[in-house]
Amino acid sequence: MPEAARAPWIIRTYAGFGDAEQSNRRYRENLAHGQRGLSVAFDLPTQNGYDADDPMAAGEIGGTGVSISHFGDMDTLFRDIDQGTINTSMTINATAPWLFALYVALADKRGVPRARLRGTTQNDLLKEFVARGTSIFDPAVSLRLSTDLIVFAATETPQWNPMNSCGYHFMESGASPAEEVGYAIGNAVLILETIRPALAADVFAGVVERISFFINSGIELVPEIAKVRAYSQLWTELCRERYGITTKWRAGCQVRSLTLTEQQPEVNIVRIAYEALPVVLSASARVGALQLPGFREALGLPDPSEQILALRTQQVLMHETGVADYPDIFEGSKVIEAVTTEIKDAARQIVAEMERLGYAHSIGWIATRLTAALVRWRQQIESKERLVVGVNAFTGEIAAFSGTPRVCEEDLVTVAHVERRVAALARWKAERDTTAVTRAIAELKRAAAAGENVLPASIALAIAGGSTGEWTTALEEALGARYQAPLGSEITDAPALRLPRAPRRMRVLLAKSGLDGHINAVKLLAFACRESGMEVVYTGLKQTPAMIVTTAIQEDVDLIGISSLSGSHLWIATEVQRGLREAGADTIPVVMGGIIPEADRPKLDRLGIRHVFTPKDGEVGAIVQAMIDTVVERAA
Repeated sequence: MPEAARAPWIIRTYAGFGDAEQSNRRYRENLAHGQRGLSVAFDLPTQNGYDADDPMAAGEIGGTGVSISHFGDMDTLFRDIDQGTINTSMTINATAPWLFALYVALADKRGVPRARLRGTTQNDLLKEFVARGTSIFDPAVSLRLSTDLIVFAATETPQWNPMNSCGYHFMESGASPAEEVGYAIGNAVLILETIRPALAADVFAGVVERISFFINSGIELVPEIAKVRAYSQLWTELCRERYGITTKWRAGCQVRSLTLTEQQPEVNIVRIAYEALPVVLSASARVGALQLPGFREALGLPDPSEQILALRTQQVLMHETGVADYPDIFEGSKVIEAVTTEIKDAARQIVAEMERLGYAHSIGWIATRLTAALVRWRQQIESKERLVVGVNAFTGEIAAFSGTPRVCEEDLVTVAHVERRVAALARWKAERDTTAVTRAIAELKRAAAAGENVLPASIALAIAGGSTGEWTTALEEALGARYQAPLGSEITDAPALRLPRAPRRMRVLLAKSGLDGHINAVKLLAFACRESGMEVVYTGLKQTPAMIVTTAIQEDVDLIGISSLSGSHLWIATEVQRGLREAGADTIPVVMGGIIPEADRPKLDRLGIRHVFTPKDGEVGAIVQAMIDTVVERAA
C-alpha cells in the first residue's frame, strides 16, 4: 500500500523565513524528506498588514516567517508545488482574507479548480486579542472579515477549512485543558451564530463541517488524552444539538512550546515525542495534521537539522509504533472517560458563558483569566509543586548537543537579503499597471464600506498587483483605524509569587517592541512589578523604538523593560539606545527579555543593555529584583 494512503494523519513542519525564494527551497526540501503537507509561517509585517518597504517593518522582514506582499511572491512561494494536490495550512489571521485571496488568485492563474484546493487558513482573531497580538482591526471589524472568508470559502473552495479555532494559544498562555476546549469551541460557536442568519441551510451545513481546530498538546499525558476526546465529543454533540448536523471534529496540532526549556535543551526531544502521543492515540479523537517544533525552540528558530528531526519523530510514531493499527484503545477506560467527562462539562459551561458575553466582551473576560492562569503556572514552578526537569529539578548541563542551531548561510536573513527584498518590491510596484491597482483598491473600499463580502474584491486586487500594505490601508480607510487590545494584567485572584518589594517609588515602562504580539511575558511581569510596589507604564503592542523613547521621556520612567520575541532584538536595542542618546536621556537604563541567543548577549551588553533575560531566567522574582537593583544603582 502506498505510504501516503496508509498515513493516519498529515505530517507537517511549521516553516517560512526570508523571502519567497528561500522558503520555497525549504518547502521542497521538507517534502523530499517525507513531509506530506505545508504549514506556512508568515513574517510579522505580513501578519500585521505591512509591506516590506513600510517603516513599521524595519528589523523584522523575513525574521519569523516568509515575507509576502503580492501575487508574484505567492507564485514564487509555491513554485514547483502543485496546489491541486498539496494540503496547505496558512498561519495567518488579521490578513487572512488577503493571503487567501492571493492563494486563490494563483490557483486561478494556474488553472487549478478552486474546488480542488485543500488546506486551512487560521483566520481566528479572538485568540489574537488575548494571546498572540497580531490583530489589526477592532473586534467587530475583525469578526466581519473573518466571517467574510468563511462564507466565501463555503461555496468557492468547499474542501478548504476556512477557520482554525485555536485552542493552542490559550494553553500557551496558561489555560487548563477545560479552558482550552471551552475557549476554542466557544469561539467557533460565536462565529457560526454570526453567519448563520445569512446562509441557506445547506450552505451553513457545509460551513459547520469545514470548521477546524488548532489545538495544543502538553506533557501531562492523561489529561491531554482526555482533552482531545473532550474536544471531539463536545464539538460533535453541540453541532448535533444546535444545528441538527452530524459532523466530525477536524483538528491540527502543534505540541506545547511553553514546556520547551532553554536549560538542558536535549530533554526537549523527549518532551516533544511524549507530547505528540495524546493527539494520535485515540482512534475516535485523532488530529488530522500534526507539526512538531525544533527542540531548541527556546534558543531560537529551528535549523534544517532540527526540522528533519521533528519530521523523523513523527515518522517513527506513525510507521514504527503501530498506534494507528488498533481501534480506540481508551474506550471503556474508567479513568480516561471520567477525566474526559470532567473536562467536557467544564468546557460546556465556558461556551455558555462566552455566548452570554458575546464576541467582544469575551475578549476581556478571557484575557484576565489567562493572566491569572499564567501566574498560577509560574507559582507552581517556583514552589516546585510542578517539577520541570532541568529548571527546578535535576539541574545541570547535559551537553550532548551544541546549544547553538546551525543555520546554513543560504538560509540567513541578512541586511543584503532585506535590501534585495525591498528593492524587488519597489520594482514590482513600478512595473505593474497602477491604474488597474487604483481601480481595484477603490472597489475593495467600496465593497467593504457597503457591507459586501471583501473576498471577490481582494482577489481582484491580488490579480491587479496590489500589495499587503495596500489591502490593509484600504480597509483601514473604509472600516476604521488600527486597534489596541487591553493587556488584561490587572487581576486580583491569583496566587502570590515570591517577590521583592521596591524600596521607593519606581516607575517602569514595559514595552512590547516590534510587531511580535506574544504578550505572556509582559503580562506576567506587569503583574509582578505591580505586586512589588512599582508603577507600570504600558503603551500597548507594536511599539517602535521611537515610540518607546518618547513614552519613556514623557512618563519620566526610571527604567525601560523591552520584550522582544521576534528575532529583532539587536536592531531594537540599537535604535532605542540611539534615540535615548539623541534625546539626552541615555541615563535611563534599559533591560531586555525574549528568545535571545546566547551569542547576542555580548552585543547587547556593548550596546548598553543592562540585563538580558531569556526563558532560562524563569524566576520572576529574580527578574524584578534585578530591575529594582538597576534603578537603585542609577540613583546612587
